[in-house]
Amino acid sequence: MPIFNKEEIKIIESFSDINKENFRTNILSIIGNWKISNLNSYDYLLMKEAFNWRRLAIKIIDYVECDKKLYSKLLDWIFTPHLYATFSENGFRELIGYEKYNAHLSYFYGVTIERCLISYTEEELFKRQISYGNFVRYTPEDVYSKIYNISYNELIEEFLSKYNLNPNSLTEIEFENFTYWCFKKRVENSEPSKLASDTKKGTMFLYKFLESENKRLNSTEKIEDNRKKKVDFAF
Repeated sequence: MPIFNKEEIKIIESFSDINKENFRTNILSIIGNWKISNLNSYDYLLMKEAFNWRRLAIKIIDYVECDKKLYSKLLDWIFTPHLYATFSENGFRELIGYEKYNAHLSYFYGVTIERCLISYTEEELFKRQISYGNFVRYTPEDVYSKIYNISYNELIEEFLSKYNLNPNSLTEIEFENFTYWCFKKRVENSEPSKLASDTKKGTMFLYKFLESENKRLNSTEKIEDNRKKKVDFAF
């Protein structure tokens, strides 16, 4: 169970009456009231700038006592891809607060969109490879070189050296920090037109993924509904 201080526990307890109807609002309200100091390091605040609200939400629900069915529903909500936690943009911003919303945008563009840009570029190079009849082969190195004008090995070595990290034991959080660091490096070194173009590519890939995921989820729900109808009919 996560260790929280007295003030954090008080915030959680203020919204601890969580049920299947109010869990989204209550969890985001807890996050909105959460105190974050830029003087401290958190695993949900990359480089003291980019806020991963999902990681904090998981810590909170691990502390709140609820039955297994509700706990599963909470995890489904957190891990299902959506831009604003199933709320409108304004609704999401009002619940978590303006400052955390801006930090969320830093994470969104610096990690989510950056990873989508990498995936988009991988797909682009793979399509080009097929169009050449596989006579020309592309590697992950080519992806990073195309985006950042520097190889992956050079990027990761610089990152590890800068933050004195062990390359043999990198955590998920450190890889998130690496992605965000690459994003900041790209912003510093890119022409405005290329920066806008790359952001558009990453955004296009994300929306394509979300559309595909929504179709999959809707299909799964229809199959489950049909299964329940057959079971009900049988009885």
